Amino acid sequence: MTTYKEIFGKQIKNYSSDPVNNAEGQVWYNSTSNTFKTVVVSGAWSSGSAMIRNTSTAGANHALGAGIQTAAIYAGGYSPYTNKTEHYNGTGWSSGGNMNLTRITTGFGTETAAVAAGGITFPGTVGGQVEEYDGSSWTTGNALGTARPYGSGSGTLTAGLYAGGSPNASAATSVTNSEEYNGTNWSEGNDLNTARRFLGSAATAPQTAALVFGGDNAPAPGTVRSFTETYDGTSWTEVGDLNTARRNMGGAGNQTSALAFGGSLGPPGNSNATENWDGSSWSTSPATLANARDSQPSIGTSTAALFVGGPNPAFPGGWVEEYNFSTSTVTTAAWASGENLNTSRSYMAGMGTQTAALAAGGSNPTPAPGRLFTEEYNGDSWTTVNNLAAIGDNWSGCGTQTAAMGCGGYLSPGVSTATQLYDGTNWTTSGTLNTARYNSGTFGVQTSAVTVGGGGASPVGVRLNSTEHFNGSAWTAVGGTLNTARRVVNCFGTQTAGVAVGGNANPGIVANVEEYNGSSWTNATAYPSAKNGMGVSGTLTAGLSFGGSPGFTAETFGYDGTSWSTRPAMATARAFMGAANAGSNISTAAFGGYTGALTAATEEFTGETTTVNPARNITTS
Repeated sequence: MTTYKEIFGKQIKNYSSDPVNNAEGQVWYNSTSNTFKTVVVSGAWSSGSAMIRNTSTAGANHALGAGIQTAAIYAGGYSPYTNKTEHYNGTGWSSGGNMNLTRITTGFGTETAAVAAGGITFPGTVGGQVEEYDGSSWTTGNALGTARPYGSGSGTLTAGLYAGGSPNASAATSVTNSEEYNGTNWSEGNDLNTARRFLGSAATAPQTAALVFGGDNAPAPGTVRSFTETYDGTSWTEVGDLNTARRNMGGAGNQTSALAFGGSLGPPGNSNATENWDGSSWSTSPATLANARDSQPSIGTSTAALFVGGPNPAFPGGWVEEYNFSTSTVTTAAWASGENLNTSRSYMAGMGTQTAALAAGGSNPTPAPGRLFTEEYNGDSWTTVNNLAAIGDNWSGCGTQTAAMGCGGYLSPGVSTATQLYDGTNWTTSGTLNTARYNSGTFGVQTSAVTVGGGGASPVGVRLNSTEHFNGSAWTAVGGTLNTARRVVNCFGTQTAGVAVGGNANPGIVANVEEYNGSSWTNATAYPSAKNGMGVSGTLTAGLSFGGSPGFTAETFGYDGTSWSTRPAMATARAFMGAANAGSNISTAAFGGYTGALTAATEEFTGETTTVNPARNITTS
């Protein structure tokens, strides 16, 4: 009889408590409960961060996907045609280099060495054009031997494979052609056994061990197929069929371990089913997509796949789900509703953390007392506490719920130099700014703060670029100035490592981002779009920005010190809100703001978490 050690390579160990970081199949004996235990693996889909294109009409289908779940690209696409490229790092999306052609396409490779082959170029011309991507830019390569869209791709830039497809834009016929790519030229390989278009493929399979499945024949709408074929570098072999025939599905994995997911069932309807391939047959997984849809590319492995794009009006914007098969359960980042502020307002100072936040002052339609209101948040509810010592309207602040500060502000007819400190109970005035300003960016802590930019007093609204430091009692004007003077600028970080994002410059709103080292400002990677009035939180290398104007957006972006990438969007699109700016990039809150009208809504952001599946007893029943 085969022993556990022969199967798993280890002996069964004895523990007094269940260990952590267990591997699939691991068995141990718990001497406290007198039981044998094991860890259970599971597969599940979860929502991922939205693409930057983020609409149902921005190249969300029939695009090229390449790479793995934590290092992927999504390029081109249709509805309408686009040449955009986006990168996914496992958390969010960032912009890449534009393709030379605006088109539907498919292909293969990695995030930094991808091939786009064939497709349909705007406004509807079938082509065999090929482009190669190095992680930042696209260059033209040699064309396919047979121009066609709707084929499947697998392999690498120097050993790729393109199979099937349709040689005309109307998809009136389908073909059996397969072609191999060596990084320079295409050569004709042996044909598929069944002519098909809209095939799925195992995304990471090599050229000499490929796997394709599903699809349909022609003319449209064609018969949807369940056929699966493998390729050994020379010929194609028919193997076990899919359990559910479909076309335009996503795929992941390799020839011995693969996934098929989503896709069109043919008129009518789409599928949300996932099937697992074990090298010889398909089995239907209990893991289903949240939204049935089709026309998505193949990205990832059989244990970590990525579903991107696909038209489904019931799932507008985002189009991203992640599949994980592991001993852990992944809970993706998300915004959740919190309790409303007691008083709706905008242009307030927001401080603190998600479970200990502070909303102070702000613009409110009530008379002056409404601009003095302060509320504390404990993660469950807001409580109105002692008023500000002076009016705080269009001002900014930083710090914690028990050690906060705010400065400046504007209330007709004047711009303020006041500074107010909060000790968890009362507000007091302390120190005055060297330069009167409002809507400046303030960051740091109560005893080591920075304020920069803002609107000045002479004339009212002039954009400032000057920087001041606060030591807990007094302000010092320092030499470092913003490269772009602006107001309604948002800042996060510390006095020696800060970030200024967007703002209202002259003549308009900008996307400029600058980093601060304690003495000078340096231009950094621009925000994905020109915005002001966002909420912000975090540090220079782990920041978060959300909402903003114009357009009252719900978009959320993360910053890693180098680039910006998407995060899940808020439920309430807004600008000029308060934020728990002493929070982090994985735990913060947004409250109040302006949506076209003042709002009291609160939302809490929690980053992605991974929880180890609980251990289970092994029984003989």
